[in-house]
Amino acid sequence: MRDTLTTQLRFHFPAIIAVEFGDAEVVVVSEEPVPRQQLERTVGRILDRFRTIPRGVRTRSLLDAGDPASVEAWLARPTTFSAAVLDDAAEALADDLRGVARRPGRRAVPGRAVAQRPGINVYGHETAALLAALDRFATRCVARAYDAEELLIPSIIPSWIVDRSGYFETGCQHLSFVAPVSNDPDLFEEFLPFWRTTAAGTGPRQTDRRVLDYVKAPQDLLNPAACLHCYQLLEDQTFGDQEALVMTVGGSVFRDESGNLNNEERLYEFRLREGVVVGGAEPVARIHGELLDLLALTGLLLGLDFSLETASDMFFNEGAGEQLFSQLVSDSKIELAARSRSLNRKVASASLNKHGTHFSGAFRIRDERGLPASTMCVGFGLDRLVFLLAERHDRDLAALADAVAANAERIARERK
Repeated sequence: MRDTLTTQLRFHFPAIIAVEFGDAEVVVVSEEPVPRQQLERTVGRILDRFRTIPRGVRTRSLLDAGDPASVEAWLARPTTFSAAVLDDAAEALADDLRGVARRPGRRAVPGRAVAQRPGINVYGHETAALLAALDRFATRCVARAYDAEELLIPSIIPSWIVDRSGYFETGCQHLSFVAPVSNDPDLFEEFLPFWRTTAAGTGPRQTDRRVLDYVKAPQDLLNPAACLHCYQLLEDQTFGDQEALVMTVGGSVFRDESGNLNNEERLYEFRLREGVVVGGAEPVARIHGELLDLLALTGLLLGLDFSLETASDMFFNEGAGEQLFSQLVSDSKIELAARSRSLNRKVASASLNKHGTHFSGAFRIRDERGLPASTMCVGFGLDRLVFLLAERHDRDLAALADAVAANAERIARERK
């Protein structure tokens, strides 16, 4: 609850830099004055939404990589991801990293990441190469294990698809509309003089809001989630009870988290690689168990200090309490949460999400009985994985490649 309150207050009031909790009070630390009445109303609304959650409901840990017995028990579990696919993907990842490791004397773009503003990074050679290598690793795993369809998606999506997917209700805080410059001839002629004399500036200062007078009414959104493109493609299709289609999609995802943005684990634009599964309940459930194993194996392969935990999304809507409670008491959302050395807390870097019939109902994707099919997705947060690995290996990709190879051998040895 404290994390939820802190995150949502910093979303609504970006000047807040910290929220501290006493026995019977909440202290807000802000860089500039915050309207007290508005702040109190907002705190009240947030608390009211979550009053239905019973005390003591918490996330559950399924695997703790810091506990050898927990790892040993996990590697002995019967539901496993394909060992052959993992071995090939791990070998290819190590080869990729060795191939792009810095050569002595080669000129470099300075820094691991250059922050253009909070939430927006430009990456240098090693970091960009590591992002691409991890993307290929996740793609190989999903594509080869399930003969997955690889889709190429744009960075924008029509707002009607997002609305039909229910995302306005469950994740409205993540949405960024796209508004091109107006093609009205008079407004178009006025725009550049306005920008040059009034709105433009240097540095990070906010653009004059009157710029909205010179843009079109927005129809599209920047992707709030990569998987949303998939379901509309399958509209009105029917799946057999033992049939499942696996797709893999990747690209940029955009979530403006306002005052929570930084240039570490909270980015406005970040990169995801997702595997999306649609089909009969039985095969989807089987694949869920295998992909859960893939999350664990990814953490072990990369040498992260992680746990697999049940988790919940950050809900802002009126039904937030019920939605949060539902996720916490089930396994509908499971995260690979890895400890960051610099932040001294866990960072969710991959997740496995059961959707039930949420998306299939919206797009009339059915099984042979005419009932909504099952869907789920697995997502790898590539920027967060890179952030965590950079803490351990800096930009020494050769050392990371050696660690990946050694960890792959250990996993294969212990799983036999």
